[in-house]
Amino acid sequence: MFNLPEILTLVIGALLALVFIDGIRRAVRIKRDSLKVDLIDVDEYMGKDFEEEWMQGFSDEPSNENFEEPIEDSPLDIQPSNSLLILHLGSLKKDQFSMQSISEALGKFDFVYEEKGLFTLLDAKGNISFSLLNGKKPGTFLEDTTSDDVALVLDPVNLSSPLESFEQLIEVSQFLKEYFECEVLDEDRNLLTKQMIEHMRQQVIEYKRQFMVSTG
Repeated sequence: MFNLPEILTLVIGALLALVFIDGIRRAVRIKRDSLKVDLIDVDEYMGKDFEEEWMQGFSDEPSNENFEEPIEDSPLDIQPSNSLLILHLGSLKKDQFSMQSISEALGKFDFVYEEKGLFTLLDAKGNISFSLLNGKKPGTFLEDTTSDDVALVLDPVNLSSPLESFEQLIEVSQFLKEYFECEVLDEDRNLLTKQMIEHMRQQVIEYKRQFMVSTG
């Protein structure tokens, strides 16, 4: 039989063993928990629209950061209206176009030279048909200003006879092409083709149709 001291020794030893085993068990659990990785729901992952997520916070508005002053003699960005039809006359001679040379070239047409430095072509009834301005900044032909780029701008939405004005635009551009021995270009300054002219004509017809519908 065990005496009292021996019994106490066995009990204390058993308790110490339990404490030791419990400590090992806790340590293993903590280590296992630290290695856990969050699993991804595959269906949710595949369903994400990452382009939409990337576009969040993106704005079409131009930023004012790093804004630079416009450089003189650089292409004029004419975009006041989505309906504008624009042609360019491009010359290899940097100083070919001026207020005087254009005024002389337009002698056979009905036009007005505006004090702000642009030309307004008139139709047979004396109404505004389209405008002719410097295709390079600042966009005007004042004093001794010269350029190698002329922009012809027509706004079919605000004209009483847009198709007639468009035909006049083509007529004047072709005349000036021969007069100055230059090229007629589209709004992106690519060589104008017959297909592009027809496309623009159809645009004018559509603008006119929409106007007729809107006015009842």
